[in-house]
Order: sequence, then C-alpha cells, then structure tokens
Amino acid sequence: MIWQKIGEALKGEKNKAVNKISGALVGYMIGRYDISLDDLQKLKRVERELVIGDKPVGIIMIRIFDPEAVKERGVTVDGYRSLDGYPELILFEGHYRDVDGEAMDIMMMKK
Repeated sequence: MIWQKIGEALKGEKNKAVNKISGALVGYMIGRYDISLDDLQKLKRVERELVIGDKPVGIIMIRIFDPEAVKERGVTVDGYRSLDGYPELILFEGHYRDVDGEAMDIMMMKK
C-alpha cells in the first residue's frame, strides 16, 4: 500500500486524537460517497501528521471507522496506528493537506 511506503520513508509522525468527521471532510464524504449526514455523524476518524525528522510537512493521513464495529470487536482505538492490525475495521483511508487548520486537497479511498 502506498501509505505504508510513504510512512516507512518518514522519520516520524504526530498522532492526533479520535474525532468526529467535520469541516471540509463532511462535504467531501457526502459528495464523493453519497453518505447521509446521519450516517456520517456515527463514524469517527483518527489522523496522524506526517513529519520528516522533526518538521511537520502539512500532510494529514486519515482513517475513518465505525466506533460500534470497533467496540463489538473489543478493539481500543486511541490513535491512527491502533487500526494497523485491524484493516477490516477501516471504512475509508486517505489524506489531506492541512492549510491553516482547514482540510484541502482531500483524497479518500473506500476500503
């Protein structure tokens, strides 16, 4: 997978907390995947910021999952890598460019 290759080339990463789907991601997901707002609000996301050395590069890797499915499996998700061993729980995966706290150039793939 290309994201693994990118991750291997980087020296570090910065995990972000589990959050709801918000901002530009909402519009992207509804427009691209025709998901209802109600269904989208049930999902959560985990992210990590790519870092080269100790310098953030402004690219945010993202995974979207269903917290109910995670709970049923007895998995604890507290960051991006929490889902590494459970690819079947990842509904969408991709990245975006963080520009002043706003998601730009979003690219997501349905798993």
